[in-house]
Amino acid sequence: MYEVKQEIIDWLLEDNNPPLSYLTQINLLDSNSKEPAIDEVRRKINSYKPIQEILQNQKENYYWFDKKKDKNYKKYLGSFWQLLFLYEMHAQKNEQISNGIEHIFSTGQAPNGGFSISGTNSLSIPCLTANMVRMLIFFDYRRDERTNKAIDYILTKLEDKDGFICSPLTSLIKNCYMTIPKVLHALGSIPEKDRTSRVQNGINICVQRILDNQIFKYVPERNKEWLKYVNSSKIKGEELFLERSKFLKKNPSKVKVAKPGWIKFGFPLNYNSDILDTMRSLASLGINLKPEMEHAIEIIKNKAVDGKWISEKQYKSPMYTQIEEHKKESKWITFHALLVLKHFEGLTII
Repeated sequence: MYEVKQEIIDWLLEDNNPPLSYLTQINLLDSNSKEPAIDEVRRKINSYKPIQEILQNQKENYYWFDKKKDKNYKKYLGSFWQLLFLYEMHAQKNEQISNGIEHIFSTGQAPNGGFSISGTNSLSIPCLTANMVRMLIFFDYRRDERTNKAIDYILTKLEDKDGFICSPLTSLIKNCYMTIPKVLHALGSIPEKDRTSRVQNGINICVQRILDNQIFKYVPERNKEWLKYVNSSKIKGEELFLERSKFLKKNPSKVKVAKPGWIKFGFPLNYNSDILDTMRSLASLGINLKPEMEHAIEIIKNKAVDGKWISEKQYKSPMYTQIEEHKKESKWITFHALLVLKHFEGLTII
């Protein structure tokens, strides 16, 4: 049982962050969302300063930054990012959000169902699509045909490559593993009663890949050696993949190590994942603690400083708002850490 001090809970309940005050009462304190006092907090969510600043920067009450198709992905000012951030902060759906969603449907969804940098099939991105799907489900677009088309795109990618759904990278890593927690978040957002056998199979593939990697250990041990060789020899294209196959055959990698970024926590995340984000996706599905998760849980617990967690990641591109300060105590990360620990170990307030 993980012990948290009452003063930490009180800190999360402060009035300056209505979304977290609401989520803390519902998810950590198990309050009834229908209670008048709780509902009053919910109605204040969109008054949260970062939510306000994002909404105030919307143009023509419809899009962010630029209306052109190739600007939705502009880091971190385009419409894709604002809708993701609003979802992550539990913003309450309003006309501006609905208009923004219609904009990315009309300009950012490719014919294949995926969400795309340019609205075309060739630039559809699985992790972007997964982020948009979870956002759409949160904002009540679960029954929308366009959302289902995006879900189908994700599932097709999973099935075609058994979970290795991104193109090969230059490193020894088979694909962008950071995509998998995003996909699991998306598929896990589908209400259990609506999950087809195909959706459940997709969830199973993601969970198994995550467990196989003990959450965050997926980088072949000789990856640095390979990258050094690639940079020095300057090989590219088809030759690169042929040389990589030869290297792997000659140097089979039986040990996998962690990518450093996975043990640095941040909020909100973009296309990156970390240990906490991945454990959140597993907890949301009600999966019980397994031996493969124990190291990740210990890392989460050990990163607490006086009962609070620190924001360790910082966006390098401009944003419309600063949600929390880099290298400072983070309410959002603390909440998510406690939510994960509550699910896997139980939580007691002292």
